[in-house]
Amino acid sequence: MPLSVKTKEHFRRHMALAGPKWGALAGGAAALAGVIAFTTSALHFVTVSDTHGGSIRLVTVNQNPAAVLAQAGVAPLGENDRLVTTETPDGELLQVLRAYTVQVTADGQTQEIITTGATTRDLLTQAGLTYTDEDYLTPAADETVQEGENITLQRVSYVEYTAQETVPSEVEQIPTSLLYRKRDKVQTVQEGADGLDTVTYRETWVDGEQVSTDEIGRETQIGMIPTIQKVYGEQVPVSQFVGPDIVDGAPAEGVAEVYTNQRSTAYSASATAKGASGRRLTYGTVAVNPDIIPYGSLLYITSDDGQFVYGYAYAADTGTAMMTGHAFIDLYYETYEESVDNAVIPVTVYVLDDETAAKYQEANDAILEADTTVGR
Repeated sequence: MPLSVKTKEHFRRHMALAGPKWGALAGGAAALAGVIAFTTSALHFVTVSDTHGGSIRLVTVNQNPAAVLAQAGVAPLGENDRLVTTETPDGELLQVLRAYTVQVTADGQTQEIITTGATTRDLLTQAGLTYTDEDYLTPAADETVQEGENITLQRVSYVEYTAQETVPSEVEQIPTSLLYRKRDKVQTVQEGADGLDTVTYRETWVDGEQVSTDEIGRETQIGMIPTIQKVYGEQVPVSQFVGPDIVDGAPAEGVAEVYTNQRSTAYSASATAKGASGRRLTYGTVAVNPDIIPYGSLLYITSDDGQFVYGYAYAADTGTAMMTGHAFIDLYYETYEESVDNAVIPVTVYVLDDETAAKYQEANDAILEADTTVGR
């Protein structure tokens, strides 16, 4: 409902009387609101970290770093301390980096460098020192030197030289049951000779003192020749020819005939001699009666007690003793002395079938091709 003229006038007069009082109240409220708004806008989060005292997070209106440090209860910055300010998503970060002294020792001298945290490389640069990749650095060049640590730089140099050196002859022993009857005998089949090498050495010097000498190169001028000796080895074959594995003293497969307790004799010939079959004579070739054991047959021969093993051998020769029955088999040796030492040994002779022998023909031909007295 519309107000009457009288009511409107009454209201106007009341407001006129009350206006000054309400105006003052409104002005005060506005001022307070302004102060609150200003304070709120000035408030911000700050994290203060001190390398000597951990970290603290606070809310402050202070913009002055010194005032913020004081509010956080952090000691003021020293003469060489450093303050690093960083804005982060969580607010402002004030890092107080306290200065400390690092001793740098090099070239017989020690100097002190003040830092708030730097790498070994930077501190050496600050100290006016250079170095090479060969020099020793502690800590390493890229490591930050912590408070309480010191730097040591050691100069490294090298000296290289060559020398002529004698290479003493070595002794190689070949076990064989060839010495079945003279087990303490050592039979030299090759006399050795010293060699001569040119050797290059490198000396390592650290801070003027030699710490090591290393061989870095060697060139043979005269090759060393080993002394080769034969010594007794129980059940080690005289012959180098191969065949089926030996199990319980006998070939594991392919045995066509077995002749036990047979009389074996021994003989030798010149290095170029050939048997009646035309095959060159060497360890592993034997004389037989070809009417009993055909030429070319692969045999395995061992003493009845198993302590002498002639090994795998080929029937390659014959002789009067075999043809007359005075001996069953004659074993070839490469020296007369060996044949005398091993004359007349009771043996068992295993004759392998042709199929089995054929499996090893190629390997044994290669052994015969490479055969020499030395090393047999």
